[in-house]
Amino acid sequence: MRRCFYCLSLALGLLLAADAVRADDIITFTVVPPDVSGAAGTTVGWGYSITNDSSTDYLDLSDIDASVFQYGTPDASPFLFSFPGLAPGATFTQSYDPVDDLGLFQLTWDADAPVGFTNTGTFGLYGAFCDPSDPFCAEDGDVQGSDLAFAAYSATVSSSGVVTVPEPSTLLLLCAALGLLVLLCASVSYKRRSLAR
Repeated sequence: MRRCFYCLSLALGLLLAADAVRADDIITFTVVPPDVSGAAGTTVGWGYSITNDSSTDYLDLSDIDASVFQYGTPDASPFLFSFPGLAPGATFTQSYDPVDDLGLFQLTWDADAPVGFTNTGTFGLYGAFCDPSDPFCAEDGDVQGSDLAFAAYSATVSSSGVVTVPEPSTLLLLCAALGLLVLLCASVSYKRRSLAR
């Protein structure tokens, strides 16, 4: 009886230990910023922060996905998201930078997108945790990637906010024209007084 209890305890301990190792393989994924806005016809985007919370395995990211967008064309080209591989405990953060094509994801609003419309959804990261002997296991095809983390986002169509600001030369011409008008009126008024006397 004791032997049976011992074997059962050992088996249960091994199962719990294996589950603890699996539970250790998680990531922290944050969209930076989660809420963006831009006028119709413009491109908006998100950056990200990813932390490999595993204490033993490398993180090999292989794919990104997003919910369906309306009134816009999404672009998750690999040229924007760099698919960083992260060592155990490492963090990588990248702000959205449209000039250098860096970030997580970007969306170009349709020219006729209605002001106030908001797309909401989640971004998903896919990949695998890899043994230190093969830190790019998902990329190599040695391990099939799976969904690792999801993070919420929103994108809102804002008003264009374009305010026409007169050029300094336009203001100068306007002031000069008003000054000439004042002088002309004063001159006509002076001549009328002179003739009336």
